[in-house]
Amino acid sequence: MTKMLLILISLPLLFVAVGCTQNDSRDFVDFKKTQPAESVQKTAPQVSPGEAPAKPPADGSVEAGQPAESGAAEAQPVVTAPGAEPGTATSAAAPESSGQNSNTESSAANVAAESPVKTAEPAAAAAEIGDPRTVTSTQSGLSGPADRPAVDNAVTAEPRAIQLLIPQKRFRRERPGTSLRVSYDDIDLLKVLNMEPVPPNAPEHFPQWLKELDGKTVRIRGFMYPTFVATGLTGFTLARDNGICCFVRQPKIYDIIAVVMADGETTDYIANRPFDVEGIFRIDPQADDKDLSRLYRIEQARVLN
Repeated sequence: MTKMLLILISLPLLFVAVGCTQNDSRDFVDFKKTQPAESVQKTAPQVSPGEAPAKPPADGSVEAGQPAESGAAEAQPVVTAPGAEPGTATSAAAPESSGQNSNTESSAANVAAESPVKTAEPAAAAAEIGDPRTVTSTQSGLSGPADRPAVDNAVTAEPRAIQLLIPQKRFRRERPGTSLRVSYDDIDLLKVLNMEPVPPNAPEHFPQWLKELDGKTVRIRGFMYPTFVATGLTGFTLARDNGICCFVRQPKIYDIIAVVMADGETTDYIANRPFDVEGIFRIDPQADDKDLSRLYRIEQARVLN
């Protein structure tokens, strides 16, 4: 009986030992035969006696894993210099051979070429040349005035008869909040009053519902008209569509809104995409000679991205 028990206990141990000796050797690693990875073994290329060392690529690129030569110039962003022709660019770094302080030159061109805005020129210099604050649209390639567009309010051969087309209008409130959702269609005087062109006394013809928007907190969606400075804006022009911002067409006076940011609030230039502006809506006509230069304004505004 005792012998039977010993045989039964020893049989499993024997099977385990046999299985271990017959296991595929590929499941194990012989660390004595392994070699370091190629990237670890890689050293600097050897130069044969009398052979000139390899020159770096002409484009200044460096192979992965190799340090750049000491003293090599770092890549500089390409910027559009103020006053340069559209499509021309200059390096932000001054040539080393000039011997002049490059900080002054580089500070005059601190905006990347893909942005349609430039660094403001000195006011005195701008006044001498008639303040030609123009920028170039990165989408259309066309140039136009910065900050405030020229308004299309040409007198037609037969001015339209002013008549009220939308006598009543209701606005929904944004939630959360109490601001009224307004669109450019709501303040389009051609759609509201059949008004073309828009006279300086246009607000006198406004329906009551449009007059009552004055002083209300509204939220409206539009595009930022190209600005001359890219950051820290305390005000800008909100345009109806991207065609105005790309200088494809001139806006009507009701297609643009002057935006004044709330105290302590600033925004950066927002290119080629719509966003919401919330603030107090004002009917604020300003006439330049015989034509309106501004009709609508939003004050105490904040930008909602």
